[in-house]
Amino acid sequence: MYHWSKSEERLNRYAGRLEGENLSFLVHYWGTVQHLTANSIHRHSFYEICYVDGGTGIYTDGDQMYPLYEGVAFCTIPGRLHQIKDVDGLNLLFVAFEPMERPSAQEVTVKYIEALQRCAVWTEHASDSPAIQIWKSMLLRSESDTSLPASLLPKLAHVLLQSFPGLFGASGSFESAPLLSSALQLVQKAKLYIRDNLGGPVSLPEVAAYLNVSERQLSRLFAESIHESFSSMVRTERIRAAELMLQHTRDPIKEIAERTGFSSVHYFTRLFTKFKGIPPAAYRARWALEADLHE
Repeated sequence: MYHWSKSEERLNRYAGRLEGENLSFLVHYWGTVQHLTANSIHRHSFYEICYVDGGTGIYTDGDQMYPLYEGVAFCTIPGRLHQIKDVDGLNLLFVAFEPMERPSAQEVTVKYIEALQRCAVWTEHASDSPAIQIWKSMLLRSESDTSLPASLLPKLAHVLLQSFPGLFGASGSFESAPLLSSALQLVQKAKLYIRDNLGGPVSLPEVAAYLNVSERQLSRLFAESIHESFSSMVRTERIRAAELMLQHTRDPIKEIAERTGFSSVHYFTRLFTKFKGIPPAAYRARWALEADLHE
């Protein structure tokens, strides 16, 4: 019914950065996988929503276990240890993302995050929900002429992510949810500052001074809120920004390395290759080839 691998490639190509008037998202990856294999216990610094389109398995969240079968959706919040195991023919749709905070619409963003934090971990009978119907509509169908054009994917993906709190039973809409805790608000502000200043040597003292907190407090907030060190977060943001530039610009790799704050193009190439499994130039070439194949 679906072209699974091609659907995944197309979503990752066209629905990575989702801009909205008051709420925007950065998608780390989309997945549309047939016969997913089990994975080890791990955690993320972002949100991940999954939908089971067939097969069975077990999802663990902390010390809780949830059955997986067709029609089930489940939500992983940042920092939570989780695992998929005991799989049998498991077909899974998944998306990993985080809201992008904007100073002009900060309240909307933090309320959306709070709504996700209050979501149920697991829900069944999701196949007929508006969210899952939107998700499936974005996939490439075996009958190519029935698939939606790629130009619609960003808008549909934005609506999908915006609808996730309702899918998991968060009461009311995120527009009226209580504000995020002050600790998590500080972490969100720190991440936004890092993203806006990647071209320079962003340091813990600099960000702490900007937020008017101690270096020790900021370091502890990162460790407790998203289970990631400050230096690791900066490195992740540099790689992510470089990845987007490789995808959407023709800027020289040396210039991208400089604009994302790497000390040299050689260091950038080595670190990018380590985290992405492919050198920057090869990554850009592969991305361009995949884009040409699906246009």
